[in-house]
Amino acid sequence: MQKASVLIRFPTGERKERRFNSSTTITSLYDYVDSLDCLKAEKYSLVSNFPRVTYGPEKHSQTLEEAGLHPQASLFIEIEQ
Repeated sequence: MQKASVLIRFPTGERKERRFNSSTTITSLYDYVDSLDCLKAEKYSLVSNFPRVTYGPEKHSQTLEEAGLHPQASLFIEIEQ
């Protein structure tokens, strides 16, 4: 089973890194962020910097591999107004 290493940067500057199975869906990344309880915002998106891709609801069912987040990815949290 292949692993994907995902770094998530929070608006506070805090960083969290975790390994996921590359067959895990984008929804699991959102569940992981929510479980950390260090984000005050209700609505947010996970976004990659370059190329800029927003992993919104239409991409939640994609696996990390399908979304191009394997073997390694860096995402940041963009708060929605």
